Amino acid sequence: MTGFMPGVLTVPYPSARLHALPSIVSSHHAPLSTMTLSAADTDAFPLQMAHAFTRLVSSGILLPAMGASVLRVLMGLLLGIAVAVPFAVATGMSRWGRRVLDPPIHMLRAIPFPALAPILIMLIGIDEGMKVVLIAIGAFALIYVNVRDAIAGIDPKLIEVAHTYGLPRRTVIGRIIIPGTLPGFMTGLRFATTVAWIALVTCETINCQQGLGYVLSRAQQFSRMDEMAVCILIYALLGLACEAIVTFAERVVLVWR
Repeated sequence: MTGFMPGVLTVPYPSARLHALPSIVSSHHAPLSTMTLSAADTDAFPLQMAHAFTRLVSSGILLPAMGASVLRVLMGLLLGIAVAVPFAVATGMSRWGRRVLDPPIHMLRAIPFPALAPILIMLIGIDEGMKVVLIAIGAFALIYVNVRDAIAGIDPKLIEVAHTYGLPRRTVIGRIIIPGTLPGFMTGLRFATTVAWIALVTCETINCQQGLGYVLSRAQQFSRMDEMAVCILIYALLGLACEAIVTFAERVVLVWR
């Protein structure tokens, strides 16, 4: 009763507010309740992932996305190799090169490559080139260090003997430098492949319209946990497959070791 009577203090009846409180509390905790998984949901989650994988493949979105991501990794690795090998040769075979080039490259190695994304966006743009360059930066340091150390570790007496016998420079490079450098190069390539996939996950979250990162972001927008898990699993499997290919190539190339 909310009416006014002389000499009597009346207070509005709070039952409506009290009855509304549980609904407010329940609505406040609604997101938490929707995010929890019961035991039955957990048991059925692998089956949900299988259905999500089939759905993504049949929709025609997954396979092109995988191809786009693999292409980005390959382009980034090739660019990283093309830049790292000449720098490694310059620092591995020359004291001057080591003094001049090694310190700034070590400074670059100390910077986490995802932190370079904003600078690359300003310099290159937010399109495909930025993503490839970011992957190349992640792969560059590992290839550079391993190739540089491999060249520096070649026995200088072998080169002196080759020069003593008057062997041409092409023969020295083909018979001494390249065989001595290949083990370090393959080791760096194996590690760089793993880092390239880590860099891919970073760059595909930035204005990406194709690739696994796009599928992952799309699944996140629609709260599709099963599709997100499928994308993460494919990232891992592709990374392992690339590393296995590099390991096999290393065994074939270095069969003499």
